[in-house]
Amino acid sequence: MLLGLDITSAQSAHRAGTRRRPIVAFGDSLTAGAGASSLDHSFPALAASMFTPPRTVLNRGIGGQTSTQIAARQGGVPLRLAVRGTGTKNLFPHSRDWMEAFEPGAINGLVHELIATGVDESGLPYGDIRIHGTATATFTDAGRQIYGSIAANPEVEPGSYWTISGEVQLIDGSTSGVSGFNLLLIQSDEPGGYLGEIASASFPLDGTRNTVSGGGEATRAFVRATFLLNVTSGSTIDITLRVFPGQFEIGQSNTPLELTPGDGTIGAYTPAFSATYHFDSNEEGWTTRLQDGHATPLHAEMGKLVIQNDDAGILRGCEIALPPVPQGKTIRVAFDLDYVNGEGLIQIGGLQAVGGSWATETAAGSPTSVVSHGGHHDVVFTSGNAAFGNPSCAAIAFVTSDSYVTWSLDNVVIEWGDDSPQVPVTYRSIDIFFNSGSHHGSAPGTLAGIKGTIASDDAGNWSFTRKFAGDPASVPYATTFLTDDAISLRADIQWIWVGRNNAESSGVVMADIAAMANRAAGGRYLVGSILPAASDTPELAQHILGLNTSLATVYGDRFVDLHAVLQSSADGTPGDQQDVAAGLVPRSLRTDAIHLNDAGYAVVAAAWANATIAKGW
Repeated sequence: MLLGLDITSAQSAHRAGTRRRPIVAFGDSLTAGAGASSLDHSFPALAASMFTPPRTVLNRGIGGQTSTQIAARQGGVPLRLAVRGTGTKNLFPHSRDWMEAFEPGAINGLVHELIATGVDESGLPYGDIRIHGTATATFTDAGRQIYGSIAANPEVEPGSYWTISGEVQLIDGSTSGVSGFNLLLIQSDEPGGYLGEIASASFPLDGTRNTVSGGGEATRAFVRATFLLNVTSGSTIDITLRVFPGQFEIGQSNTPLELTPGDGTIGAYTPAFSATYHFDSNEEGWTTRLQDGHATPLHAEMGKLVIQNDDAGILRGCEIALPPVPQGKTIRVAFDLDYVNGEGLIQIGGLQAVGGSWATETAAGSPTSVVSHGGHHDVVFTSGNAAFGNPSCAAIAFVTSDSYVTWSLDNVVIEWGDDSPQVPVTYRSIDIFFNSGSHHGSAPGTLAGIKGTIASDDAGNWSFTRKFAGDPASVPYATTFLTDDAISLRADIQWIWVGRNNAESSGVVMADIAAMANRAAGGRYLVGSILPAASDTPELAQHILGLNTSLATVYGDRFVDLHAVLQSSADGTPGDQQDVAAGLVPRSLRTDAIHLNDAGYAVVAAAWANATIAKGW
């Protein structure tokens, strides 16, 4: 247990030591600095100056993340991916992994719960679904929870033939009040609304494992499939069904099962043109955009290109001329972007010439890609845009509109050719890009031996973009993606402050921290105590107390009791004393029920620095 703020004597004893290693802080919003007046007052930033000489302390905090998500970023827990394959015939989007995304809920008075998962003797996965309650209608649509988007409602040709199949077994409960369990092929509107049945295959609920299939012709523009439990309205239902993978495909025959997501491929990549810009001494050919008579301020500074929308006008930014890119070619633009002042959306796209109109299209049909946060980005376009009358592209532009914002660019790569370097990610074992309730972020690393970057858009869709030209590579389902952080930061001293966002799962938190500790080279790591929140239920507060007791026992002098340090720094006011008596962080050191203020982060920073110096690191 480490209390107090005085680190002077320990520093003096350590000054004559060898070159000190950098430090990396892995955590959630408390590490990111939520509640601080600025990022300069996050505890990693404050702790850096508490060493003599100052140390490098990297901040790897992302708000809202669980211990598992953080451990996957750190490398202790594997992050497994699948990428899009070629010619997938099974349109059920999650026949292999639907259990991981199952969301319990109630439909027509009946609760749907996933109570167990497993694999059979041949390796096929399954999930056990318990459906229970009092029915308020004659059916419940179990398919929406089992397969999520239900084959994404594919647009089809009227007159085309479709086949569905599946396996189900009654394993527990009663069929009382149940009149049948059916696999349906239906006509739908574009959002997936029911317009009529094409085929209905009924499962015998006799306790044996039954396979059924059905098919028919589509007469409208969209089809989908679902499972329907038919019941008597007003009856009490309690039934558990084991659901095995199903198949949904075009054609009149039921072909062998293909699990989705499946094995995929990172395609070959051989760009015809490639240019990189580092802005070490000048703008390297990039020019200001002249729009409505206004020239956007632009200059190179400390290895970055700095662009300023100084009048909040429209399409303010920078451009660079390219050799003309023929129509239909794939253009890749990779870059590091930082917001210097303000915030706003940045559009990236191709032009038919410098100062001209849009001449690219994204896969979604937009002329530009839009980013709203800093970091590394890879965007991919097709050259040409018919809506603007431009068949080819001869410039790349970065622009913003309607906001006073200054941003910088670095490490800009522009390439084009016949191949696309980007492939959609169809499965991820852990969502490392969940950030305080939203989805965005990127991480460089290696997948199937190919260097590249994984990234998420705002809708949570992931992609992998290869960094270098090269041959194709096969990517079996659930291949490990190793982040660069997991490699480059492994030898750094690691401050591990995780578990607040899934503290109710004590076993998971302990396992994740153990995995992170094992990943840290040379045993150079410290583990912080989990802070209770003023809004916690008594049950959650008890979980956190038990977790901290276990962490202190397991990690000994590597355990940093941040909770105790914060409590000992109370200011003596009645409110603080009430919080200390209740086992909470004093209110004078926090901005809300859990996040700290500048003073609180200063206390935490000193505690981490004290513990590091005491270990002689």
